[in-house]
Amino acid sequence: MDLPQGYVDLLRAAHLIFFAAGMGTALYLDFISFSSLSKPKRPRDIQDIERIHRWVLLAFAGLWVTGLALIYVRTGFDFARFSPKLWMKVSIMVAMTVNAGIIGVFVMPAMRKLVGSRVIHLKGIALAALTQVAIVSVFCWTSGVALGSSVVLKTAPWDVLLPLALGWFIVLTVCGQGVVFAQRNRQATAAGGIAA
Repeated sequence: MDLPQGYVDLLRAAHLIFFAAGMGTALYLDFISFSSLSKPKRPRDIQDIERIHRWVLLAFAGLWVTGLALIYVRTGFDFARFSPKLWMKVSIMVAMTVNAGIIGVFVMPAMRKLVGSRVIHLKGIALAALTQVAIVSVFCWTSGVALGSSVVLKTAPWDVLLPLALGWFIVLTVCGQGVVFAQRNRQATAAGGIAA
């Protein structure tokens, strides 16, 4: 599609603004969630998390609208013109959207039930699941930054992109789960206050 460059630049700027807003808000949510693992959840904490989550969803909506518009301008939705990098970016957006849906449908109701309790005291499988949701979020946002900023990755083939993505996901998963469960172990009490 032929569109004046000025309009394309505006679309790209809007896309970057939505990305920055979504990433900043999502990573802030991950940070405050991690830093408060050992603190009893107050109703206000849950309200703050819900408010932040709504902001992230608004950023997602803006990212989808501007992203699809840019894809249409560049490719006319002709899949033959989609590069591996573009497919990867779309896949990351789908993963982020699914992850946001999981947060809305499963995580938020679980958090509401934790008022007065500590996240760190959850059973191991539940804590691991919550941690993995945050890890997926960090993976998607940081991968988006890498894909958007790297000249090397712009033309990289699948046999470069896929191992890099998988490797980064594994690193984040091992480190993220390791840090959370190390903190959980430090908080364990002799009375057995943390469920196995």
